[in-house]
Amino acid sequence: MTMENKAKLKLSDLLPIAALALITTVITVLLVVMERGMQADENEISGKLREICVELMGEGEFTVADGFFTSGGGRIEKIELPREINKIIMHDESGAVAFQVVVNGYNRNGLNLLIVMNDDGSVKDLAVYINTETPQIGTKVNERDFLDNFVGRGEEVRVVRGTSRSDNEVAAITGATRSARAVADAVNIAIYAYDLMFLGGGQYEQEH
Repeated sequence: MTMENKAKLKLSDLLPIAALALITTVITVLLVVMERGMQADENEISGKLREICVELMGEGEFTVADGFFTSGGGRIEKIELPREINKIIMHDESGAVAFQVVVNGYNRNGLNLLIVMNDDGSVKDLAVYINTETPQIGTKVNERDFLDNFVGRGEEVRVVRGTSRSDNEVAAITGATRSARAVADAVNIAIYAYDLMFLGGGQYEQEH
C-alpha cells in the first residue's frame, strides 16, 4: 500500500468520527436552547394567566418566585410547599402574592386556580384559570357567586352538602360537590402556604 493510499485510509477513518462529534455538539446545543426556552416559558406570565393576574392584582409587571427560604438556628432552609402549588406569582409594584394551585376535582388535576392573598393571610380574591371538570356541572365553580364564598377566608374552609351551618363552611353546588371541594382544597393550600412563608407556620387538610 502506497503512502498516498494510507493517507486516504486514515482520512476516511476520521470522517465518521468527526461527523459524529459534530452531530453530538449540535444536539447538545439544541437541548440547552430548548431547556432554557422551557424555563423561560415556565416563568413567563402571558396570555390568559396574565389577564387573570391583572384582573385580580391590577396592571403592572409580575414575577414568578423560584422559591422561598427561612432562617432559623443559624441555618437557611428552603420552605417545602405543597406539590399542588404550580407557581408563586408576585406583583412587582404592590408586592401582592398569588398562588397558582392545581388540584383534583372530579377529574385528575381538574382545576387550576389563581388565589391572591392579603397581608394577614386571608384570601383577597381568586379565579379559575383552567377547568377540565364536567361541562355545565363542574364548571359551575367558575361562577363569581360561588368563588366569593372564599374571599376573606383566613382559616380552613370546608364544603358541605346542603346549607352551611358554621363560619368555616361553604355550601356545595348541587351535582358538583367534588369540584366545589376541590376549590376549598386549593384555598386551604394557599392559606397554609402563605402562613408558612410569611406568618411562621400553618397546617391544612384536604377535603375528602
